[in-house]
Amino acid sequence: MKIRLMLALALVLSAFAALAAVSQPELPTSTVHAVKPLVVGISDTFPKVPKGEHPKIQVNVSYAEALSRAGHLPVIIPRCGSDEQFDAIVSRLDALVMTGGEDYDPALYGAKRSPKLGVVNAPRDDFDFRLLAAARRRRLPVLGICRGCQLLNIAFGGTLWQDLPSEFPGKDILHRKVHHPLQIVPGSRLARTLGTTNTVVNSYHHQAVQKIAPGFRVTATAHDGVIEAIESEQYPAVGLQFHPEKLVCDENLPLFLRIFENLSNLLGK
Repeated sequence: MKIRLMLALALVLSAFAALAAVSQPELPTSTVHAVKPLVVGISDTFPKVPKGEHPKIQVNVSYAEALSRAGHLPVIIPRCGSDEQFDAIVSRLDALVMTGGEDYDPALYGAKRSPKLGVVNAPRDDFDFRLLAAARRRRLPVLGICRGCQLLNIAFGGTLWQDLPSEFPGKDILHRKVHHPLQIVPGSRLARTLGTTNTVVNSYHHQAVQKIAPGFRVTATAHDGVIEAIESEQYPAVGLQFHPEKLVCDENLPLFLRIFENLSNLLGK
């Protein structure tokens, strides 16, 4: 009798195990680890230093941290190097992030300097354009954040508002150290990535895209009409005027981690 009961119990347990294997397939523990990690370059922010101090290679840690949380492999790209060396570097990357920082020299887009123009870093301007040119030669996908968004627009033939409060046609234009609503164009790659057309983002800028570059389209605006996101229809590139890496790392908002988790799809690779 005991042998029969043991055999019956074994059969029941075996049946439950088989059923569990069929009805509950093993799933990945994280959508991040289900995605192939990308090697992503992050451009040096090239900070100015007081006279007599040694120059530094520097980026805010949140750029690297957001990419790392998304399962990618961040690599800082220093300003040192020839065009040939930049070509060699980008050939080893899957994507490139162009970082935020100072104002661009308006001569780069054929404009005269406004009295309200902020700090300009000419050596960094040169570095940014050379690195982006190397990326374009290999058609490397590019995400431009804040200044990086402006870089994409200038490099592809657009212009900037040099100072929103004094130039943009509107009142009470506040985009420095605030949060504001974001309206995203339905069907855009940004809307598909975030899964929404309305959210709230941070803001740290006083410049923005004015005339959009040929081949790009506006994909998000602030409540006052300021352009907050652009994407190319001809090249794998997206520009975001806000800082998604800060929203991920400083404010722990998982919605914006999707930008880094789905980087290839966002950039249209």
